[in-house]
Amino acid sequence: MLDKAESNIKTSQQTRAIFRCLLGVASTLLIATLNNVLLPQISAIFALMLLDNGKTAIGIKKSLIAIIGLYFLGLFGLFLGGLVQDYALVTILILGLVIFWSFKLVKVPEPIRLLFLILTLLLPFLSLTAEPLGDLILMHMIVNLVIALAVAQLAFIFFPEPVLKNKPSKETIQEESQYNLNKIAVNGLLVLMPAVLYFYLFRPNALVLTFVFILALALDPMIYKSKKGQVLILANVFGGVCGIVAYNLLTITPTLFFYTFLIFAIGLYFTYHIFSDKKTVPIYTIAYRTFFLVMGVISSSDTSAGATIIERLLGIGLAVLYVVVAYKIVTFFNNPRNIEHEMV
Repeated sequence: MLDKAESNIKTSQQTRAIFRCLLGVASTLLIATLNNVLLPQISAIFALMLLDNGKTAIGIKKSLIAIIGLYFLGLFGLFLGGLVQDYALVTILILGLVIFWSFKLVKVPEPIRLLFLILTLLLPFLSLTAEPLGDLILMHMIVNLVIALAVAQLAFIFFPEPVLKNKPSKETIQEESQYNLNKIAVNGLLVLMPAVLYFYLFRPNALVLTFVFILALALDPMIYKSKKGQVLILANVFGGVCGIVAYNLLTITPTLFFYTFLIFAIGLYFTYHIFSDKKTVPIYTIAYRTFFLVMGVISSSDTSAGATIIERLLGIGLAVLYVVVAYKIVTFFNNPRNIEHEMV
């Protein structure tokens, strides 16, 4: 009897979470699209990060902090972009410190560290290629984030979730103590700095997404030991194909009603699997984000859908190959595992 009651409660919470994520992400995308925000798909990705499986409402105070923090992070990146032309060596040293502390400050949530790392390293690179581009991207990223945060707050109000305080398990604490954070930070610096120097010196504009993928993948110093690279490629193929199909359907019936129906239909499929108990949840989460990215890239460029997904997969493949090989090499010479801890 109790087992049946617990099963009903779990099913109810799962259904509520599916509708919260579906309506929140779709509404965010539609609001940004109707207000002519640049790359509205970014707002949908922000909303998905806020409403993903296991997420809880962050509150108005934290939302304001996130908006202000993102704005100042962007200003810091633009400031470095202004220095990189005349003070290249100083800028590189500052970027090196940013990379080191992005790995060292493990008490800061990983999404915040990742956002800090990407913004601080990407905006100066964009300033090198086109100075006004950095300002424009920062402004529209702020608008997209504001829309996503506002809709996420409403989603948690209409579909509330009981707050669970998750305490770190003994296994998690023990696993963190097995590694030397200074060595992990040094390894991260050694892996990322060659990529930073290459992009800043040669400025390959066509590989901007590859640069972003390298930054995102490298934040996991143990990626060379897992199958995360294969999962990323598989998820991006699946999400990219869905994005291509959706875009081609929209070219046949380019109406707001059909666009809304398509977003909700595809969103329902992804959110249903994201909030399931299957081991494939990460694949659907990544694929859902890729769906929005591919849709955004295709709709904002003259590149064909097939060429877009091929370029994206090549970029991911290059990023995975570089990060995995680089970490294997630096870890061989500077293993961060705490040997003294293992001997106790």
